[in-house]
Amino acid sequence: MAGEFPHLTIDPFFKPHPYVYPNLDVQGPELKLAERNRAQHGAEIIRQLNSIKDQFEIDRAQQLPQNIVRDDAVYVEFISDWDFSLNFDSFNSDAATPKYQLVNIKKEVVKQGDETKERFKVVVMMTEGGVSTFLKKAAQYLTDNTKNRDGQDTGLPTNRNLITNIETIQLAALQAFWSDEPEIPFPSEDEIVWWEVWFRRTDNDEERSAKVFQNLEGIGATIGQQTLVFPEHVVKLVKASARQLSGSLILLDNLAELRKPQQLNDFITNRNIDLQDKQQWLEDLVNRTDAIFDDRSVVICLLDSGVNNKHPLLQRFLPDNRMYTFNPAWGTNDSWEDGGHGTGMSGLSIYGDLTVALSNRSRIKILHGLESYKLYNPADPHDEQMYGAVTELACNTPAVDFPNNPRIYCLSITDRSTAFHGRPSAWSAAIDKIAMGITLETPQLFVVSGGNVEYMQQHIDATHFSSLNDNESIHDPGQSYNALTVGTYTRMDRIDQNTWPGITALAPNGGIAPSNSTSLFWDSIWPVKPDIVMEGGNLGVRGTQIMDNIPTLKPLSLDKEFTTYIFNPFGDTSGAAALASKMAAELMTAYPHYWPETIKGLIVHSADWTGTMLNGINLNTAKQSQKRSLLRTFGYGVPSAEKAFYNAKNSLTLIAQNSIQPYRMVGSSVKTNDYHLYDLPWPVDILQNYLTEKDVKLTVTLSYFIEPNPGNRRYSNNFSYQSHGLDFKMIKPTEDIEEFKRRVSAAEENLNASYSGTEEPWLLKEGLRNKGGIKKDFIVSSGADLATRHTIAIYPKRGWYFTRKRLGLADTLVRYSLIMSIESEDLAVDIYNPVEQLIKNTIPV
Repeated sequence: MAGEFPHLTIDPFFKPHPYVYPNLDVQGPELKLAERNRAQHGAEIIRQLNSIKDQFEIDRAQQLPQNIVRDDAVYVEFISDWDFSLNFDSFNSDAATPKYQLVNIKKEVVKQGDETKERFKVVVMMTEGGVSTFLKKAAQYLTDNTKNRDGQDTGLPTNRNLITNIETIQLAALQAFWSDEPEIPFPSEDEIVWWEVWFRRTDNDEERSAKVFQNLEGIGATIGQQTLVFPEHVVKLVKASARQLSGSLILLDNLAELRKPQQLNDFITNRNIDLQDKQQWLEDLVNRTDAIFDDRSVVICLLDSGVNNKHPLLQRFLPDNRMYTFNPAWGTNDSWEDGGHGTGMSGLSIYGDLTVALSNRSRIKILHGLESYKLYNPADPHDEQMYGAVTELACNTPAVDFPNNPRIYCLSITDRSTAFHGRPSAWSAAIDKIAMGITLETPQLFVVSGGNVEYMQQHIDATHFSSLNDNESIHDPGQSYNALTVGTYTRMDRIDQNTWPGITALAPNGGIAPSNSTSLFWDSIWPVKPDIVMEGGNLGVRGTQIMDNIPTLKPLSLDKEFTTYIFNPFGDTSGAAALASKMAAELMTAYPHYWPETIKGLIVHSADWTGTMLNGINLNTAKQSQKRSLLRTFGYGVPSAEKAFYNAKNSLTLIAQNSIQPYRMVGSSVKTNDYHLYDLPWPVDILQNYLTEKDVKLTVTLSYFIEPNPGNRRYSNNFSYQSHGLDFKMIKPTEDIEEFKRRVSAAEENLNASYSGTEEPWLLKEGLRNKGGIKKDFIVSSGADLATRHTIAIYPKRGWYFTRKRLGLADTLVRYSLIMSIESEDLAVDIYNPVEQLIKNTIPV
């Protein structure tokens, strides 16, 4: 380590201030409206709505078996005109017993030659009274005009934002509920398949659920055992044909979405060439390792294929009473062939790359332990499961048995068969629930592998590197907001030419690993993923032929068949997730008072991009598109253990862990509440007197977890996935404190006062960093400039706690971690000690 100075705490150095963000209460940009003949369009809309109303009489006349219960509602699909949107929020009533309720939103994109057209489809649950309400709105569109503030007629139709862009209104077919991406085909009509069925939650869920399940059993459907519960949805697995479900659509009360269930098909191990059985290596490492593990130690809970905990290098870290399995018939041992998978994860989670441990003769002290929950047995694949619910069970079980151990959950099972492209799934949302503390009552750190690019299985040659990585989306559930999603880079490019003549490394040193998947083609509304990259190993190449049997191009871990092989090369995104979990466990051990949000934030905060990743890009002058590609390929780069754990004298890390209430109920309305204003203990004298004209780097990371509310309604302003948003602003050199406060919040005095000066000179800027629960950015400036930046504000942004008043969570208190670092290249300058003394001597007011 460059220094042994711990991070400094600045929890008390803030004051809350009332906050009103001017843009938080508006409904987004003005809706572009199609040109219509008002009389003709209004009459057509009324005709289509009347056709929907007639359906109620048809349904009432339909004879149903006695064991089937009918609901007084229909599902209606509204389709926009091409290249026009809809006023989504107008299709939803927030009443306790709504007459109409928005179910899902889909965007349809069609390419015709070089042109691309798009339109939107919304499904709305409507009672007969709801249809009557829309008929009334359409009649007003025909005859009534809006009035301006002075009460004068504008000549513009009433309800024009709702009616104008509607092209078609029809009863929703089953396909209207299919919310997977276009590349996931809708099942054929008579194929019996498992469906992931999303139901809307209501005030009488138990009664309605019983009725729905009675109806499903009445049509011969099979209902899965697991249930996932979200704020506005209940998710179940149902096995039936599309024909069966289509024939009973009017019976599926509260249906919201249909999706394809997740599949488990992403374990990656390669036996490669076995390391020779050198028992003395094993015995030497066992004798040199001090294991300090008890019921209060940090543990890494591996959700994997089981572990052979009889391996001599694991026995002390993974006792039998911490071995679990989803299916008792599977046992708890590692079921994966060719060296195992969970066992390989265990080795890297405890020792890191064993090449380092074996080549170093010094003693090793390990302070964390392991748990294993076997989620998957490739030798005995089980029926379709609700993997979000199974993951909740897997996390709950050891936490109940051993409540005193702080945990990191590590999941290296991913699904590439379902293309989510950043959109939350039931699985990723379940992980967000676990991390937020909704499932286990306290927040948890969850590490997830990003999922692998399959060069060998797809028989791809070297000419496709790295375009294949660019096109491979992060696998489900790696899109989880709250999880630390880990991708891969590599430093492993050395090949013994005597053993492997003519073979070179496919990926360059410091660049993207062949296994790394990306979020380059995700919609910009979804978070940056991966968050970080760790060593994932490399592939060899001869000419254009790719080779995966070169052990020196993989980190070294443990083989489940330890009596024969002992060690096993093990890498890719699974190995990277294990390495990240090890780092997290060591950080949590060193700083036991740090929250999971802080540990995740510190790992991301310490990360940086290699020169190979930057590929000549100067971040000061780079285009935003270049920065976006960098972020969505490598996240924030490679974490530095040196920076994550300690400071040197010429560096300084300040950490605040605080809670904030972003919103509040005022009467029957939700308003924004507070923002936090930090007056930072700042090394002003050092920056001004010793670093005046020298470059100093300021890094700020804001880390927080969100409560998920999944559902395919993301284009509606009122149906955001995240419960809340937070961001930061920093004072500018030319700005006084009152001017800064006015810039942060319209709730301060003198709302109409102007402020001048340039924008904050962040390298990434808010447009790139403002997605997800990690907000990180940098400023590189002179010491004189940085000396004035001693004030930072943490302020709220939109979330469903704000927009979904009916759910009653507007007054929720939420946590965040603020991490700030100052780094100087001048090794002789002491930044740390003056600030440490300032903190000790200052009592914040």
